[in-house]
Amino acid sequence: MEEWYKLENMKINFLEYKKKFNKDGYFILKDFVKKDFISNIIDEIDSSHDTIKYFDNLNNLRRIEKLYNKGPNLIDLNEKISTLLKNVFNKNFLIFKDKFNAKPPGGEGFFAHYDGVFEFINSNNEKKRGWYEYGDFFISALLAIDECNLENGALELGKSHKGNFEQLFLNTKKDGTPALSTEVETKTIFNVIDLDIGDMVIFSNTCPHRSKRNDSQKVRRIIYYTYSLGENGSKYNEYFDDKENSKNKSKALSEN
Repeated sequence: MEEWYKLENMKINFLEYKKKFNKDGYFILKDFVKKDFISNIIDEIDSSHDTIKYFDNLNNLRRIEKLYNKGPNLIDLNEKISTLLKNVFNKNFLIFKDKFNAKPPGGEGFFAHYDGVFEFINSNNEKKRGWYEYGDFFISALLAIDECNLENGALELGKSHKGNFEQLFLNTKKDGTPALSTEVETKTIFNVIDLDIGDMVIFSNTCPHRSKRNDSQKVRRIIYYTYSLGENGSKYNEYFDDKENSKNKSKALSEN
């Protein structure tokens, strides 16, 4: 069995994780993977090809997408997370999107938003309902490659907001991005998610989240793997094709 799977009372933990998720929309796993595994992942990311890379105005690498299958450890990470989700939710999940984020010293954070709750214009000039074109239940797994804390701009999460796309959309700025309205953000309590290397947080796309700038002297790196329900089939290629061809000026499909 995998090393992470040998935790005592893991079956009980699965039930506790589900209760926490149902209550708040997220839960944290300490030491999900070991530091040597993280080192291997870093090597695979650094040597990856056929990915999508984004740079800031200073030519700092900020994000890499389409990387979950670019090395044995990245593939193994997907399998580990998929197995975890299967045990917690008793449902099969498939990877929906992926990204590596690097926030350099002084690097900006991101605005408060839900994942996937926005409208975009596709290549046929049709208005589409963000991620909800591909399903209605999405879970993201954020793995800490470096320590994540308030100083370096860690993720800040609010409890999950209830509602379907139309109800959640009313809470946004409706500007082609998933940004929350100022009123909703002001009313939301955000918790800083402190993580050590190898820790992971699992959260619903309906959890409002944001981050602040990196005020430390070191880069802060994380990996996101986002999942949709297996019963809907793989939406991975469709998602990235739509993102590429979206006519939104903001390219909201990639703004998270």
